[in-house]
Amino acid sequence: MSGLAEDDLVAALRTHYGIAATSAELVPGGEDANAWVYRVEARQMQTPYLVKVRTADRRNEAATAIPRYLHEGGVAHVVAPIRSAAGSLSVEAAGFSLTVYPFIEGRTGTDAGLSERHWRALGHIVRRLHDDVLPPNLLELLATETYRRAEIDTIRQIDNAVSARRFADPVQGEIAKFWVSQRDRMHDLTARTDELGRQLERRALPLVACHADLHTWNVMIDDSDGLWVVDWDEVVRAPKERDLMFVVGGIHSDLVAPHETALFFEGYGDVIVDPLALSFYRCAWAVQDIAGFGEQIFLAVEPREERRRNAARLLRGLFETGGIVEIALASADPAR
Repeated sequence: MSGLAEDDLVAALRTHYGIAATSAELVPGGEDANAWVYRVEARQMQTPYLVKVRTADRRNEAATAIPRYLHEGGVAHVVAPIRSAAGSLSVEAAGFSLTVYPFIEGRTGTDAGLSERHWRALGHIVRRLHDDVLPPNLLELLATETYRRAEIDTIRQIDNAVSARRFADPVQGEIAKFWVSQRDRMHDLTARTDELGRQLERRALPLVACHADLHTWNVMIDDSDGLWVVDWDEVVRAPKERDLMFVVGGIHSDLVAPHETALFFEGYGDVIVDPLALSFYRCAWAVQDIAGFGEQIFLAVEPREERRRNAARLLRGLFETGGIVEIALASADPAR
């Protein structure tokens, strides 16, 4: 459960959006421990809504304002939040932040697969995002790349816990052994991420607005074969390679093939891609995911067993053949 009672959710939708909800179904999945997604059916509405609920302290104005700006500017296949009756892009209720979106009936790009037309369309959308000169009020909302990853400290904290404790929980005990078996690779990753970040900081690459989570799980193919870019929670000002990393090699060998990369760039257009920046973002992505899943397994306070088991499965997947750890280390060290 999200912690927000269903009655409070329904009341907030009625009060702030004029939505007379008849049902609110929690959608399973997602890796954010502080956010929950509901499919909401409403009286006299044929199409449902998607309502994202998060703890109020995790509210992210850029995640709602940027896609709304792009959508209103003519980038039609960006899923943007619906304004409340007062014109806001999210509202607060019972200590939670609620954002309402149109619900896209369809499948993720990972599940459905992207056609040649879809890859070109995705390239075009991303180029529009990167080329857009955002107004000052939106630039103020965006976080800016620092080339520092706090998750490196989280990995060290987890490593200390694994070294110092014996775990009664079977999932923790099993993953603690796995963690130790992968310790050298994690050390290489954190060291390389730190070094690449320092190099990029000195080079001061141009910064653009980036989606920053542009894998094919965040692309939807609707029932009419239309493509949509969803989940703008990580939007940031960063070098363009922050997004291009997902289509140049990708975060798993199964997600994007070389000919699909070529199709993407047919839509994106001519560009010089910086290999050092790609290496940094691959390493940083691996570090981020290791820390995030490890934290859910070892450091979370009273985590649900289902979430812990899912985090354990996903953590192992990062180190499999063709996974992001292998990709990142090979990218960071051309001799591999």
